[in-house]
Amino acid sequence: MTGSTGIKSGSPGAHRDVGDHILRAVWDGGAARVVAAITTATAREAVRRHGASDHAALALARGATAGLLLATLTKDDERVTLQVLGDGPLAGITVDARSSGGVRAYVKNLSKGVLAVRSGERASLAEALGTGGVVSVIRDLGLKENVRGQTPLVAGELDTDVEHYLNTSEQIDSALGCDALFVATSTAIVASGGILVQALPGSAGSAFIERARACLRSGALARALAAQAAPSAEALARAVLAEVEPAAGGAALQLLDVRPVRFECPCSRERAAGSLALLGGAELAAMIVEDGKAEVICNFCRERYDFSERDLDSIRREIAPSGSLPS
Repeated sequence: MTGSTGIKSGSPGAHRDVGDHILRAVWDGGAARVVAAITTATAREAVRRHGASDHAALALARGATAGLLLATLTKDDERVTLQVLGDGPLAGITVDARSSGGVRAYVKNLSKGVLAVRSGERASLAEALGTGGVVSVIRDLGLKENVRGQTPLVAGELDTDVEHYLNTSEQIDSALGCDALFVATSTAIVASGGILVQALPGSAGSAFIERARACLRSGALARALAAQAAPSAEALARAVLAEVEPAAGGAALQLLDVRPVRFECPCSRERAAGSLALLGGAELAAMIVEDGKAEVICNFCRERYDFSERDLDSIRREIAPSGSLPS
């Protein structure tokens, strides 16, 4: 097998799916915080729903994983919206992730460019996503106001750009990697996962983070994904950290918790009706006259909700002031 993101690898049976999950842990008694995730089924579902291929499939896999890794700042319910906008054909990706393990994502433009990967090399998103743009993160921690940050796009690789955001905007010394392996001659995902390593306040973990960053850029994460017959987040983290700190061999990792991960979209017919109501009575009336129907398609999951003329009139009547419409 080859060992880097997007490399066309082996056969579909090369990895057995043991279920997507994410773990939180500490390294060496508190020198660093470690979060690792297996997101294979989640990435596959995102790709299936959007009919994505090549660069778009890789962007969805990396983006969903990065969003999940970000949504682990607190022990409580946390929601993160990650948006990476670039000047390439994909134009951008938006990810909505929760600390409970639910995530959804969509790519702005489904570029049809071929994902060209040489054996042993990490696939690049830069040509498709672009190198000019912004990374925006909104954290909903359940407080009165959300925490917002934004940094320029620096590489167009998504995971390295989110890593730059963490180091620059949130000022947390971080190393982040997200990878996906594909079946040879197709864009079927064999394995997808990621790891985030961060220095904890008051620790002397900066040198460790720097080594982790170098290992991730050299393909340590994808090598770990490709080597596992039955990938788990714990095994993934230990394999990567064994490259970072060979003397410890991954033994210095202490697990805190593990939770399941899944593709999850809270859209519904009621929410779709609410979005139509926001158009206002005049526009709904015009829609009834001109089309006699409407459809709302969720950007995140592509679920379609159809509304008849009667449905539209009912929504219009609900939002109209009392007595302003004929009975």
